[in-house]
Amino acid sequence: MKPDCEILKHFDEKYISSLVNRLLPLWNVPGESEDFNRRYVEMIIRTNMHINDMQFMMTEKSAGKVDSEESPAGGDAVTDCQLKSIAFAAAKSDKSDGSWFFKFLEDASSRERNIFQTGRRYLNYMEEKTFSLMKNDDVKLCLFVSLERGWGSRILSEAVKEFKARGYKNMFLWTDCECNVQWYFDNGWELLSEEEYELFSRETGGSGEKTDDDRKKYMTYIFKKEINDD
Repeated sequence: MKPDCEILKHFDEKYISSLVNRLLPLWNVPGESEDFNRRYVEMIIRTNMHINDMQFMMTEKSAGKVDSEESPAGGDAVTDCQLKSIAFAAAKSDKSDGSWFFKFLEDASSRERNIFQTGRRYLNYMEEKTFSLMKNDDVKLCLFVSLERGWGSRILSEAVKEFKARGYKNMFLWTDCECNVQWYFDNGWELLSEEEYELFSRETGGSGEKTDDDRKKYMTYIFKKEINDD
């Protein structure tokens, strides 16, 4: 029997806050409040969640800590589990539940709504583009996050075993220039698409006529990796 820390579990939304804490420094919108940025990061996380049973997480029991919410009344205390990593995946036919998105817009100003909608439009565009390159026996790695060193490779290894057991042949993902793109080349991923997302590109340099050299291009990438050659 595997130790608990090596078991893939279905993601529990009670850990959303832990994920937001980890990703907030990476995905925040400059100049916006912390409250807005927390909601923005949660929007990105939820956009990458699909209606399926491939929203994986790994946790580890924390010695000496007690989760009072999970302790049964009158029973023994339950040791708290800390989130260590997540891997959300989707098949080509899987859909996400977007009903939560309208709740995010209810109390937002018109400017905040525009930021939310622009970000989500980008995420949806890249997902649809990635799905268009996939076959029915391929799987897309939608979101992959390690909250502690070493746990990223651990959950990815276990997730790939699960994908192979389900008959998936190739794993796809997309990323952009804000990430360490070289890592994918160094770890056996094949580049399928490299494209500028012009809306997020920005002008650099002084005044006067602009050329391509005066723009910082916001580049996107779609990768593929074979996981099952049977």
